[in-house]
Amino acid sequence: MTAYGLLIDYEYCTGCQSCEVSCKEEHGLPVGKWGIRVHDDGPWEIEEDHMNWNKIPVPTDLCDLCAERTSKGREPICVHHCLADVMKFGPVTELAALMEEKPKQVLFVPQFKPYEARGKFESKRKDDSNRRRAAAIEVEAYGQVEFATHRDDSDVREVTELNS
Repeated sequence: MTAYGLLIDYEYCTGCQSCEVSCKEEHGLPVGKWGIRVHDDGPWEIEEDHMNWNKIPVPTDLCDLCAERTSKGREPICVHHCLADVMKFGPVTELAALMEEKPKQVLFVPQFKPYEARGKFESKRKDDSNRRRAAAIEVEAYGQVEFATHRDDSDVREVTELNS
């Protein structure tokens, strides 16, 4: 059986996190869970006037290489949405050969372990009574973003009483 993986050229990863966001959306992962995560290496000084700062996307145990998408001949969602075009998907043997062409690349062969990695999702908040209920974001066609927080009437009364 052919093993598949992700070859990531982290020299040019910008850390935009589009791989993280698209994966969370595609798989419906809750807050605190990722299928792929962008990690920072740096910034730190190598020598005077030379810094090291790498952004390295790392698949987690929740990564199944988008089995449903790839079974239909499509790329994993993280590869599809990579804005810097630094991710490649394919057979490990082919990707390993590409690693010889340049340094600063990593090859990941994720092992999907949903039960070990996922666990039961539980909120870590001890008291949800003072928590705001929701935030709505509307994006207009011309790109303006409006933010609004939905509050109880009790919040409005408190503000009104304070202003009186």
